[in-house]
Amino acid sequence: MENDKQPEEKKIPFSRMIMDDYMLLMFLGVTIYAIFYLLWGVMELSNLPAIPEDIKNALLK
Repeated sequence: MENDKQPEEKKIPFSRMIMDDYMLLMFLGVTIYAIFYLLWGVMELSNLPAIPEDIKNALLK
């Protein structure tokens, strides 16, 4: 009767599950890189000075 017991299943840690899934790691690597690159570009654009009025008018004519 003692042989009827199921062996205890070891609980796999969450970090181990993430590290074992190489497609998820690749997706996260590309996604995180793209998000930071996009944020960096937005920050660079927000730091640009405004176009002077005389140049803006010359371009619009």
